[in-house]
Amino acid sequence: MRKIIGVVLLIISLGLLSWKVSLTGDIINNYIQRTSLSFHLLGLVLLFVSFILLTSKRTLDYLVLPGGESKWKNPRLKAALEAKKKRKIGKMYCMEGADSEEDILLLGEKVKPGDRVGIDTFPMHYREYMTIAKKGEKDGKFPKGVKFENIRIDENASAKLYGLLGWLEETIKRRPLAYKKDRDEKYLERIKGFVHKIIS
Repeated sequence: MRKIIGVVLLIISLGLLSWKVSLTGDIINNYIQRTSLSFHLLGLVLLFVSFILLTSKRTLDYLVLPGGESKWKNPRLKAALEAKKKRKIGKMYCMEGADSEEDILLLGEKVKPGDRVGIDTFPMHYREYMTIAKKGEKDGKFPKGVKFENIRIDENASAKLYGLLGWLEETIKRRPLAYKKDRDEKYLERIKGFVHKIIS
């Protein structure tokens, strides 16, 4: 929404800055010159505001770092440090769930509606998290109105496949979200463990 407003203001400001009217008569000319100056000043102000809206990034209430494979820890830390340089971060939170589903359930205990949350992971894993969060909202186990953003790290073929399988699993599941100790999915867990060993 900020970007859309920024673009609209940019267009209006450019229109005002290029506004010219040429009429005869001293009184009319003086009036037009004053009006033109006012429009140009307004155009400059709107140009400045649009620049801020288009280039600035909003404060994150939480910057979230998932756990998981050690090979992803360094890229995630690097991305987190870059994010901290560029914008204000309220709190940093390291996820400690047994899996992505638990990560979201635990995060839901910390955040509140309206919070902006940046998740520091590769795109397919982020997509899996978003699928779980939406299910959590429907189940009443995750607050509604939380705004998410992907603090992206590079996604190689292995990471993409890992994230895709996780996203497909969460898309297919129809049960409400639950902590691992409360699930009866031992057979599924064995399959996931086997696949994970193959792609790791």
